[in-house]
Amino acid sequence: MLEHFDGIAKTEFTGETAAKDRAAALDAVRGRTLAIVTGLIALVAVYYTARNADTARRTFQLGEQGHVTDRYTRAIEQLGNRTSLEIRLGGIYALERIARDSARDHPAIMEVLAAFIREHSHDRAPGFLPDADATTVAAPGAALPPQRKTRTDVQAALTVIGRRILDHDQPGARINLSGADLTSMDLTGATLLGARLTRARLTRTDLTRADLTRADLTRVRDPGPRPEGVVLTDVIGLPASWADPALSIPAGAPADCLSLSEHDSAGPNVAKKDHAQGNLS
Repeated sequence: MLEHFDGIAKTEFTGETAAKDRAAALDAVRGRTLAIVTGLIALVAVYYTARNADTARRTFQLGEQGHVTDRYTRAIEQLGNRTSLEIRLGGIYALERIARDSARDHPAIMEVLAAFIREHSHDRAPGFLPDADATTVAAPGAALPPQRKTRTDVQAALTVIGRRILDHDQPGARINLSGADLTSMDLTGATLLGARLTRARLTRTDLTRADLTRADLTRVRDPGPRPEGVVLTDVIGLPASWADPALSIPAGAPADCLSLSEHDSAGPNVAKKDHAQGNLS
């Protein structure tokens, strides 16, 4: 068969070296044939190896995603537990771990925690009076009523949101805390870029060094004095009590609905009496 390959059969070998030349030609053909076959086998092996590797990768990804889904489901069940604070806290921190491990699930987890805060921040801890009673001025010599106690699980959810990985946020995503009661919550150093805080209650809320860049503070309730070191760049609805004395207020602008950014600091001083005219509640 090899004699007909590459035209050997058509080649005339004459003389004393004819047999040797014919044998050498056949050896060359065998070498080329072996190289071609080996190359084809190698290509087939590479194809199936790559195919198996891709299948293994897909299987691993599906298994990993299924594992994350199971973790997420268990954490949500823990978060919804009505009887045990410890179980709810475990669910909150389990969700934080998932959000750190899976950028894909991070946005949904932040939305779940924000919804938990909006829903339960108005609940008062057992043994403490409602806000209306807690803020009542006591008669001279009478003991002051206890102030509203922060719910531990709500505080934990706020802490997790405040220290989330920003690179995992979706472009344009905003933490929605509209209408939440953040009374006595500790948000020291929290990152709340672009957060929606419209109509949120900020009674005694500690926002020291918090980053509220582009946050919406429209009609926040009881904001108190300006927090120390807070970042208020390009905020919407800046409370009058938070306005820097070095900032300017446009004539006729409502004192409780200012939108000022840090680059406005070159304006004239604002008189304190102008702040007193605003509705700070």
